Amino acid sequence: MEIKNPKILILSAYDIGGASIAAIRLHLGLLKLGVNSKLLTLHKSSSNIPQHYQYQPSGNWKEKVYLKLRQRSEHKQKIALELFENASLSGEFSMPIASYDITTSQLWEWADVVNLHWVNEWISLENLLAKAGKKKLVWTMHDMHLFTGGCHYSHGCEGFIAECKNCPMLVNSNMPQLANQFWKSKISSLKLNRPFLTISSPSFWMAKLVSSSSLLGDFESIAIPNSIDTNIFKPIPTRQSREVLHIPTEKIVLLTVIQSLKDNRKGFQILLEALPHLKNPDQYVLCTVGSLKEEMPITNIEHIHLGSLVDERLMAMVYNSADVLVHPAVEDNLPNVVIESLSCGTPVAGFNIGGMPEMVSNGQNGFISDEINPEILAQNISNVLELIFTKEEISQSAHLKYALDVQARNFQKVFEKILA
Repeated sequence: MEIKNPKILILSAYDIGGASIAAIRLHLGLLKLGVNSKLLTLHKSSSNIPQHYQYQPSGNWKEKVYLKLRQRSEHKQKIALELFENASLSGEFSMPIASYDITTSQLWEWADVVNLHWVNEWISLENLLAKAGKKKLVWTMHDMHLFTGGCHYSHGCEGFIAECKNCPMLVNSNMPQLANQFWKSKISSLKLNRPFLTISSPSFWMAKLVSSSSLLGDFESIAIPNSIDTNIFKPIPTRQSREVLHIPTEKIVLLTVIQSLKDNRKGFQILLEALPHLKNPDQYVLCTVGSLKEEMPITNIEHIHLGSLVDERLMAMVYNSADVLVHPAVEDNLPNVVIESLSCGTPVAGFNIGGMPEMVSNGQNGFISDEINPEILAQNISNVLELIFTKEEISQSAHLKYALDVQARNFQKVFEKILA
């Protein structure tokens, strides 16, 4: 039986961060289409999102005490993992454990379809499937964690195709087979509970990985890109943007978004090593955006750090102030920053990894290369600066692919198909 105007519940652990922003934009796009969508987050920091609710654990005092005890037990398990030479798995590997039971939420009961995004440390696959019953689930892959033994990105390792044995991240730890144990727990849960599960991915690259994985390869997998608000991320005059932000108006402005110098996956160190290869360094200024906590190394070009920006209109102005967005990541899905930059008409330089070739076409809206090294990145930046383009052309092309209503309509079709 067809359900008219189905009730959609979107789950995201946070309402800040790249994956959370993607979930929120889908929610807003669905609302604009008149879809009955609600957003539920474990951590709620914003009160400006319509139909946005914060998860509250239910149950009596005994159940809440049990929840606290279980959380302590899980925390002890996390800190028991010992790595070599003070290495850190922060942002790289998460234990797929979570104490909360989302199925007790009133919104869970209300929903016809539940769309999960990044829900680590809130909802575990095993706990969810044990009680999900016949609820229709759509799980959106913002990283690889759901179909691996714990890593967010595999860095070229193909252990997820089999059973995640001999995990490179844990091989020198005190629990080298932990990833394989987590993989076995996931596969057991999937086989035992046989969920009504559809997998969605922002990029075809991620969808292909899902199809090749031993955990999710048998489920339907679709690719639907993330979206942006085209009324915000659009071309505005470059000079005007620079004057507002106090960025030199006569220099070549390179823009990059960075959270940590230690995040090797994002490739910021490669960018730093690429800067000396740029000719006439006095003509450049590097602008960085993000919660950069480490001290910025001295480079051969001027550097301006704009801090962590959450206001989207201000961020759009930053993109419009730049000549090039440099995204030096060595592994990524479909990064929001690239979509946002292109939507503002600013071309991109980077590498041919992940979903990048789905967004950047060499010679049209940027340059990306198969080879990954600082010299090549510098050459890609120089190639972008030689492009003949208009911001309006790049922006219009991006808007056709990444507008809110485009993503929302595609998901609406998926939800209707699942419920038909």
